[in-house]
Amino acid sequence: MNKDRNIELTADSFFETLKELKGISPLWEKVTDSLKYIQDGMTAEAESFFIMYFSLLDDGNICIPLEADSLCKKFSSKWKGLLLAEDCTANQEECNSFFHQQAEKAISQIKNGDFPNLINNFKEGFPSEQTYSKPFVRDNDWLFASKYHKAKKSIEKHIKNLFIHREVTASESEKEQLKEYFKSITKALPSGNPMELKERQLEAIIRGQKENLIITGGPGTGKTTVVCYLLWELLKKEEYQDYSIHLAAPSGKAAERMKESISNTLSQIKEKDFSKLNSLQSHTIHSLLGYNPAQNGFMHNREVQFEEKSIFVIDEASMIDISLFAALIESINEKSRIFILGDKDQLPSVKAGAVLGELLAKKTDSVVALNESNRFNDNSEVGRLKDAFQSEKPLDFSLLNITEKDKLVFEIPENRKEYPVKTVIPGKADDELILDWSRKFYDDLSENCIINQESDLDSLWKKALSAKILCAERKGPHGVEYINQLINKHIMNKYDFSAAEEYFPGQLLMLTKNHNMFNLYNGDSGIVVSVKKEGLPLSETESFNYLMIKKDLKTGGDEEGIKGGIFRIGNYLFYPLYILPKESIETAYAITIHKAQGSGYKAILIFLPSKEGHPLLNRQIAYTAITRTEGSTYIAARAETLEEARRTIITRDTMIQF
Repeated sequence: MNKDRNIELTADSFFETLKELKGISPLWEKVTDSLKYIQDGMTAEAESFFIMYFSLLDDGNICIPLEADSLCKKFSSKWKGLLLAEDCTANQEECNSFFHQQAEKAISQIKNGDFPNLINNFKEGFPSEQTYSKPFVRDNDWLFASKYHKAKKSIEKHIKNLFIHREVTASESEKEQLKEYFKSITKALPSGNPMELKERQLEAIIRGQKENLIITGGPGTGKTTVVCYLLWELLKKEEYQDYSIHLAAPSGKAAERMKESISNTLSQIKEKDFSKLNSLQSHTIHSLLGYNPAQNGFMHNREVQFEEKSIFVIDEASMIDISLFAALIESINEKSRIFILGDKDQLPSVKAGAVLGELLAKKTDSVVALNESNRFNDNSEVGRLKDAFQSEKPLDFSLLNITEKDKLVFEIPENRKEYPVKTVIPGKADDELILDWSRKFYDDLSENCIINQESDLDSLWKKALSAKILCAERKGPHGVEYINQLINKHIMNKYDFSAAEEYFPGQLLMLTKNHNMFNLYNGDSGIVVSVKKEGLPLSETESFNYLMIKKDLKTGGDEEGIKGGIFRIGNYLFYPLYILPKESIETAYAITIHKAQGSGYKAILIFLPSKEGHPLLNRQIAYTAITRTEGSTYIAARAETLEEARRTIITRDTMIQF
């Protein structure tokens, strides 16, 4: 797509134009061709209508309204964002007229029953398999792809059976007794104070002993801590001692974080009665269900459910798409126990659906919302900014602490109560801002990456992951690709690293694909180190670059030696870079905000799109970014840009009802 191109729409060019604007996945072209094969005489208007549906499906919507004004309002908003992101122009009135004309005619044809080979009508009750014998289902005034309508109805049915609200109330004396009990069995915090559960945490633990719950809360509100203590309480009861416990999350990285969080909580408990909790393993939802690629299905499903005596803990639920959520919920016996965790304000799933949001909005009697953060003080600058982004009031610009670039000094506060926020206006000097960040946090990593048995790996790891640049975009001057190239070039020039080498010591890398055989997952981050020590895989006269990644492994150790070139020191695994495909690794000084979900850093520098109406300038993006901090937050954006993000909320049409 040429920049500054003026777009003119026709029915014949609609798909190709949308594809060039990155507004639709290319795979839908073959699907559209298949629809024309299935339904003879499909009109050009209907083809344009289905193209709009597929484009909105790529944005996470699972259905579209069979009402031209509503559909065109939603699609026109997307269209304007695409033009903006690609620096293209179009006559918006003419485009809106095209969208409306195509939609109005196609909807009339659909309601007249002109496409009997493509669309089944759903009326009421629970649908039969016959309902899904055609590609689409019409449910009242909404059109669904059959697979998504099937997932929606399945979720509605199983959630109703699993989440039955019981009037569980706890007296103040019961809460106080529980609070004092956990004080007595846990070690003192680093501050020297005893661990003390908050009001909502106590509510979740008490209610969770009697009913299944959806536990929501922002970063650091203690969702996994609550579940750990809740499991502790359940296993004290004789009726639950023979239950199986399943920990799962939508990604390998999220699953590992949950397991690590529960392990950290257990390490604070003085009593060591429950070996079952200490030996828990976490899984991706796919691996928990037993995905079989050959059959494109799961071993556990609606016909072959998990055993009744099971407890499920599902973390990072906002990231679970509707199809995977349906497969999971179908596999769980209605008499089992389940606790779903997530943050309603984070980014929704990459694929279609927004199930957690629907649950929190419509199944309120089964929700406990944790509201006190342990990651940062709610009265700190970032705490107040976070609250402002969750509010419907205009942003108070005094929260942004706008600072001139030449007066900005990047720091990580020592006082955990501070969490300062600094905002700088982006512009021509952004490259220098990025290089200043590199000089502060990244440059000297290369001086400390010669590894031997005496190396202080903990200090190196802490420094390597202390700071991160978070970007909404991948492309452009504020995108991860450009920023990573800029920092790479700067460090290579500083230390005279050879351009012929793929990687250099001190370089931060991230995995972009799962490598289950190596215990590596999409989103795992590490640092490149050079190994030069006899007793490790190479002699003192040899050196080789490894990717060092921290893993919370309960088995194995140094004595196991080298396996396929991989070795371990403590909780750190060292992977020879030659065993990892280049296409599955990328530089990670800067990462997308999507990739940062669930992580925390001592200092973050955030870049948001600067143009009003940009599709990646929204509340969920900004909220997710600013809540990744465990220290300082630096934002390169105008105050007006942040206000635009606050008032722009991602919405997805799913029509899920509970």
